[in-house]
Amino acid sequence: MHCETSFDSGFHHSSSHIFNSFITFDDINRDDKVLIKTLNSEYRFSVIDPVNHKGMLSGGSVGDEPREAFLIDSRGKNEDGILKDFRGLKTGARALFYLSSGRAIERVTTSKISSLTLVKAADRTSLIS
Repeated sequence: MHCETSFDSGFHHSSSHIFNSFITFDDINRDDKVLIKTLNSEYRFSVIDPVNHKGMLSGGSVGDEPREAFLIDSRGKNEDGILKDFRGLKTGARALFYLSSGRAIERVTTSKISSLTLVKAADRTSLIS
């Protein structure tokens, strides 16, 4: 993961949290937590299996009770205004999750992401435990 302190690029690194404009699948490890703020809600994704992008999702339209979810990708427009999938999470895009719901699968698409916070398991103190 590339992190630097710069107000122009949207990156900020502190000892326990990483505030970022994008988070790739390669950035996410087991027991990391991702705080996803959208225009309308706030979601929390606790990573269980980073290889399969599996974790527990709560907040927003999902509710307060964490549910097993798979992070698929995020969709947003690139600089040319063309709709593009991003392998991970990106501000300005909408995150797509699939949730298990008994015998059915639910699709959850967030509103546009306004900010992302990656809390690394090794550094976590208590932002979103």
